[in-house]
Amino acid sequence: MSLDHAILGFLSERPRSGYDLKTRCFDAVVEPFWSADQAQIYRTLDRLQRAKLVSSTRRRQSGRPDRRIYEITPAGRDALADWIATPQPLPPVRDVFALQLYFGASLGDDLLAEVLASRRDEHQRRLDELRAASAELAHGEPVSERAMTLRHTAFDGAIARERTAVDWLDDCVEAVKQGALPGSEAQGIGQRHLFGT
Repeated sequence: MSLDHAILGFLSERPRSGYDLKTRCFDAVVEPFWSADQAQIYRTLDRLQRAKLVSSTRRRQSGRPDRRIYEITPAGRDALADWIATPQPLPPVRDVFALQLYFGASLGDDLLAEVLASRRDEHQRRLDELRAASAELAHGEPVSERAMTLRHTAFDGAIARERTAVDWLDDCVEAVKQGALPGSEAQGIGQRHLFGT
């Protein structure tokens, strides 16, 4: 349950409201590689509180509804430490785009190149967002040099995945345009090994 642990991690830095977790943590910091909506965050906070991994207090606000501030408990710190120290299995793979590509033989070259280019553009946008978010880490809440290095390392891994996807899709688009795909309308023009020809 990585959302539980992400919330415990943010609360280990300092007490926060559910709104702060959403806007200042998930949206502003880790959104490029982990997202959560407001309802998920509040459901998880309730579950963590029932499990005594977090506690909460109400803070009055002048002219506004009271805020509930959540704080990690010693049991929550232990659970977070155990999770951080436990090797995680690879997540199950469910890649809709790979499935489309797998069954995409009926697409003509132009449409296939368009689908590939569109996917490439999505990865490029995500790559740009990751680079910007990584650069913003220095302007966030002060943390130790060790913590900052690990945060940059997490972003570096996400950036490397997106760069690889962009490069691969560039190669795919170019190969389709050069007629490297068997059955291509431009068969024989600039044969490439990308498609096994």
